[in-house]
Amino acid sequence: MEKIKDFVEGVRKEMAKVAWPTQQELIDNTIIVIVFTIIISLFIFGVDQVYSTILEAIYR
Repeated sequence: MEKIKDFVEGVRKEMAKVAWPTQQELIDNTIIVIVFTIIISLFIFGVDQVYSTILEAIYR
């Protein structure tokens, strides 16, 4: 039981050291992640379409 108590106390001390983002930083970073996810998805979709077209032309 003492080990669990020490663990919880250690977690509490470490969580106090965490630099939590402000709400505006969180919103900005979320928007950045969503935009880049959409960009990368569109790029992969485009490459897939090109490869599909090429493979259809070859194997028809």
